[in-house]
Amino acid sequence: MDRSEIYTEKLMNMIMDAVDDMIIIHDSEHTIIWMNRSAERAFAVHVEEIIGRKCYSLFGHSNPCIDCTVNNFSPGGPKSVLRRTIPKTGIECDCTTIPYYEEGKLRLVVQKLTPVKPILPE
Repeated sequence: MDRSEIYTEKLMNMIMDAVDDMIIIHDSEHTIIWMNRSAERAFAVHVEEIIGRKCYSLFGHSNPCIDCTVNNFSPGGPKSVLRRTIPKTGIECDCTTIPYYEEGKLRLVVQKLTPVKPILPE
């Protein structure tokens, strides 16, 4: 088996859905393009409802968060970690912003949200 057969989108989605941290991927304009099942549960939304919406809408905002670090990154710069509270569920988490650059331009942003306290299963 070669690498292209191993690293399929379906397999990567299965792996990311098994992760307890919430993972949200959006473009450089804050438009959500993917989220894992942990994020769906924590934000109490279905992924189909959220694709195409702005990431800050998940936190009840109509504009980017005041302390948003997405547009202040430079390639190779440090990751940023901010504390956030999810409005619908009250879950407090540390949000790590991981930018992905291609040819010097910001293309995607991975937001990894780790609950401060463990989330108890329903």
